[in-house]
Amino acid sequence: MNFTDIIYDKADRIATVTMNRPDKMNAWTAKMGAEMRTAMLDAERDDNIGAIILTGAGRAYCAGADMSSLSEISQGRASAVPSAPSQDEYAKGERIDYQTPYSWMLALKKPVIGAINGACVGLGFTYCLYQDIRIASDKARMGLIFVQRGLAIEHGSSWMLPRIIGVGRAMELAVTGRLIDAKEALEIGLVNRVVPHDKLMETAREVAGQIASKCSPLGVSQAKKMIYEHLFTDLATAIKEDDASMRRMTKSEDFAEGVKAFVEKRSPRFTGR
Repeated sequence: MNFTDIIYDKADRIATVTMNRPDKMNAWTAKMGAEMRTAMLDAERDDNIGAIILTGAGRAYCAGADMSSLSEISQGRASAVPSAPSQDEYAKGERIDYQTPYSWMLALKKPVIGAINGACVGLGFTYCLYQDIRIASDKARMGLIFVQRGLAIEHGSSWMLPRIIGVGRAMELAVTGRLIDAKEALEIGLVNRVVPHDKLMETAREVAGQIASKCSPLGVSQAKKMIYEHLFTDLATAIKEDDASMRRMTKSEDFAEGVKAFVEKRSPRFTGR
């Protein structure tokens, strides 16, 4: 695969996607978005990959949409709402909530870990909301900023953000547009961890490696699916579906291997079946 706006690497059962426009603070373009989707779907389909890391090159994670794109939108020459992903074999099988240019990451069976290495604002902020685990450098700065550009909130952030940090905190960030540092992002639950900048990728790889090497692919994918699916439903349904899932999984090869490995005091050799 030949990419220009990202770097894509696979090693040690981990796929790493790096937004690669450092001179533009990794400002998002449609080409970058398409390349990210191509790479992440390749990782999704690769049985040798257990987790995906998404990060940025240089001093920024993603500083939002490219200014040339914003200028075209402001002058009426482009749409602010991109087209949904093409209806390939992946998208067709997912619920309509996941068939959008950003929410599709929620439907990936493999966990996506955001390694937020610097400025994460605007569309970059929106992107990180759709990642499963967020680890921030102590140099990270995050914010919606839209109200400071004459806009409001975009692409489902109004649904995701309150579910991550609560309605009151989400409202404050949305209506002030202020930037928060990594410490505050951790305090309000926006990120899972904050680490020294020079330890960011090491930490992200440690988390990804633990998932990829020690956890059942079947269990990981099912756990992710249940958590997101049950944001749309009630407790009784969640209990019923969790229990049905558990009964199915007790018949899986991964369950048999997990129990056997524990009894034999060795690392499991999961197959995802």
